[in-house]
Amino acid sequence: MTIRHFIQAIKTNAKLGWDQEGNWAPPLLYLLFALIAPISGVLMLVFMYLVVKKDTSDPSFLAFLLAGSAMFLYIRTIFSGSGYAVIDDREHYKILRYTYIVPVPFPIQIVGRVSVKLMISIVGMIATISVGKIFLGIPFRPDGILWGQFAGSLGLGLIGLYGMGWMLASVMLLLDRMGWVWAEGVSGILFLAGGAIIPLSMLPWPMVWLGKILPMTYWADLWRISLYGDLPVLAQPNLSVPQLWTWLITLTIIWFVVSLIWYSICDRLARKLGRIELESFY
Repeated sequence: MTIRHFIQAIKTNAKLGWDQEGNWAPPLLYLLFALIAPISGVLMLVFMYLVVKKDTSDPSFLAFLLAGSAMFLYIRTIFSGSGYAVIDDREHYKILRYTYIVPVPFPIQIVGRVSVKLMISIVGMIATISVGKIFLGIPFRPDGILWGQFAGSLGLGLIGLYGMGWMLASVMLLLDRMGWVWAEGVSGILFLAGGAIIPLSMLPWPMVWLGKILPMTYWADLWRISLYGDLPVLAQPNLSVPQLWTWLITLTIIWFVVSLIWYSICDRLARKLGRIELESFY
């Protein structure tokens, strides 16, 4: 596949994803809905924290929550988009058998379908960070936001997340129902283990072990440092910035390779068991 064909495949599947995701409303209205949802979720977390702590003078943990919540928006949208893409095509639209045999690798189709949700996540991320600055008064770094580190960790984190999304979509090929439970359940586990709202030191050891092998744990801390400097609490305070980068790069590569192997195994099993054409009418 050439670069031109790759880009065309992404654009085509992105348009298909938009037609399925946002066909119930005009684009501006849908983006407004996408903007309100993440802000509401973050504000619930913030107010829960303020009620429990009863202290608004220390912005360190609020900065921790905001950066982690902004990062988690990508996790939830990519996982839900990957899982639902398979379930929707097979169970609702009855087209999985046709999209699966087109001359475009299935993982690339998943990337295109999820890209629409990725754009929504960007809007939510900007809104989340802006709420922290405008309404909660959380200051950015005195020397300015580290945009290179911010964007670089985002790019690497998305590669790792797309790999995990492929793994979830591959599992959905083998399941005939309740796919949405998997997407929401896995996202919820990563919400805790990824250091989005709770430092790893406060979690039980199985969650700590899981968090240390997830790229988003290091991605979230790099975002916190990029945006707020030394202000926020970190999920892993014992690691320096170079160590965070090393772990993020290493784990991204590992997860990406594992996802390709996992997809190959699930693809063979799905074809062998006839799951591609299975319709459970669920």
